[in-house]
Amino acid sequence: MATKEKAKKGGKDSDKKNKKIEDEDKKIEKAATENLGTIDENVIVIEQEVSPQESTQPLPVQEPVIAVNEYEEPVLAELIIESYEGEKVKGLYDGLAVARFKDKHTYEGQFSEGLMHGKGKYTWADGVIYEGDFFRNVVTGKGLYLWPDGRGRDMGKESFGGKTMSCHTVVTGIRGRMSYDVTGKSFYDGDWVMNLRHGWGVRQYASENVYEGMWFNNARHGQGTMKWADKDQIYTGQWENGIQHGLGQHTWILRRVPGSQYSMRNVYDGEFVNGLRHGYGTFHYANGASYSGYWNNNMKHGKGKFLFKNGRIYEGMFEHDHIVEYPDFRMNGTTTPDISGIRTRTPLPSDDVSIQSNESRNTITPNFQLEIDALLSEFPEDDQEEEINHVLVVITRHVSSLRKIYQFYSRLGFEESLDNTFSLSRMQFWRFAKDCHFHHSGKTLMEMDRYIGKCYNKATFELHNPFERILMRQFINCLVLLAYQIYGDQFQDSAPVLANCLSTLITENILRHACNVQGRFFYEPRRSIQALIYVDQSYEIFQCLCHPRKHLPKEPAFKMREFLFLMKDLKLMNNDLTPQHVIKVLSSEDPAVVDGDGFYNLELEMTFLEFFEALIGCAEIYATEALVKDPITPRPSTAMTHSVYSVPACPSRVASHAGMEQELGDTNALQTPHEKAASPPFSETPRAPSSNAGTVKTTKGGSAKSKKLPVV
Repeated sequence: MATKEKAKKGGKDSDKKNKKIEDEDKKIEKAATENLGTIDENVIVIEQEVSPQESTQPLPVQEPVIAVNEYEEPVLAELIIESYEGEKVKGLYDGLAVARFKDKHTYEGQFSEGLMHGKGKYTWADGVIYEGDFFRNVVTGKGLYLWPDGRGRDMGKESFGGKTMSCHTVVTGIRGRMSYDVTGKSFYDGDWVMNLRHGWGVRQYASENVYEGMWFNNARHGQGTMKWADKDQIYTGQWENGIQHGLGQHTWILRRVPGSQYSMRNVYDGEFVNGLRHGYGTFHYANGASYSGYWNNNMKHGKGKFLFKNGRIYEGMFEHDHIVEYPDFRMNGTTTPDISGIRTRTPLPSDDVSIQSNESRNTITPNFQLEIDALLSEFPEDDQEEEINHVLVVITRHVSSLRKIYQFYSRLGFEESLDNTFSLSRMQFWRFAKDCHFHHSGKTLMEMDRYIGKCYNKATFELHNPFERILMRQFINCLVLLAYQIYGDQFQDSAPVLANCLSTLITENILRHACNVQGRFFYEPRRSIQALIYVDQSYEIFQCLCHPRKHLPKEPAFKMREFLFLMKDLKLMNNDLTPQHVIKVLSSEDPAVVDGDGFYNLELEMTFLEFFEALIGCAEIYATEALVKDPITPRPSTAMTHSVYSVPACPSRVASHAGMEQELGDTNALQTPHEKAASPPFSETPRAPSSNAGTVKTTKGGSAKSKKLPVV
């Protein structure tokens, strides 16, 4: 082997190189936020004035490629041994030993047939250390490089195949960690291809800002999330060449008093072009106002609809952040302006706007309104007022306990909240319902979702969305609806019916069982945080497996029988994970699966929570210690990673575009990511293909013909 090159020079130049990396990181972190316009995250605003001259479009900032010679992984020295302490077999070094080479390099570890082979630690004279796998005098497999200045590269959470070390390491298709400072605050942990960040990875900068998502040729590219800890901002969506480009959501967070339920934040959800709001999007202001329409270079431009804080709506054309019809109209930024001089209208049912009236008699607090009109329609008109009054009495009696329970379940799976607020997701609501034994009534969680959706006229794709947010007032309304669905037959002749049903549900189910978390992962904080890492990919798989029901509303569904077949099709059945074990997992919280005579009911539908927990339960049985240690067991692949291009566009966003193009005029010329989204060339390694093959192919009649799971 050749002697290590530039060993002394690397030590002398380390301070200069660290300074260079730190400057590069500051440029990278600053680039994305500079492109986002002039929204002040610390002020509750309806709108801020931005002149066209101030909204100049910055050039895209490419994250610099780290030169390979800045992190040379040294080669082993000439094998001229000056001293050896250890055993020999037939005159050759063998077993554990310590060898000291010429020029004061040392090796401590395993030898075989006279060569360094197995686990060992090699230390160069200038203090550079490699500790890990060796194969016949070649550094290969899993290992860790450490430089004297504290930099390090972890060569592997997964092994890589025999690459001989020359002047530097060519890292191909592995997952590893690179530290950029002594403290370890600045690092990259993820996929590497040809010494470049490529694939999925987490990059934490020295400022503790974090990007987590897809990389392409050392640049943020694909689906990813950036959190600016020093600015209380979050962006989640598509990236291209290191900046926001495509569909995404940018949030400006306003911190609340700890324990607050309602978050205060400005949120833009829509299209970005080169880091600017450009195309169609919705901006939700922290004070309740919102704008939905077209944007051009961070400014409202084109057809749009503005919902004022007081509920009035203006719909028309905007140009350079101003209403075309009223160019002199101004807003003061914190309160609803005088809109008597402009044309506005009240919301229509199609606007899907909930306007609360101070004169409503069915309110408990200004933030709560009882919305059960669909349920009340089943009662005689003369009895409806009495039913409402008695329900409000029951809610008032238990509202403190219900609020504590809501806050408890909304925190499941989360260590912290950036703005000190938590809101319940449907997945957490499912966990609450199962803990409180709602499904012991003979109704499945899927049937409960359908009943709630029917009362609120929800779209098909919204019925079982595990990521839907449920506010406290919506939570209580859902309890009223489910109470009638579960206990309605029991109290049909006992007026007031709704109050009796709700009181029974609260006392017999909720107060008795709530906060005693069951299931496979939510019950332990660290376990739930680790499990939720796989939620997005698991939900993609779940969506591919579901198929439309024959009965209305004909939404996609998945049955327990199909889960059992899935385990068989994936060849996961063995002596440890048998069909009986799978059924035991499915029936662990559902008494309806197995009756007293030993018969199985596998026609029950599963929500995504039940599917996800069943996967975890089967994994705990299948992944035995012997299986994990077996060298022939396939390891998780880093070559194929989650790609944003496999995720379908949100139906609600697509529908919101309908009929807008004809009235847009010149704004049709705006170039959005849907029309052009070129990827940078990369000749060395092709991009990981998206999981478009995971879509469900159907025949003309609509029946599923074939299904393929997305590659994970």
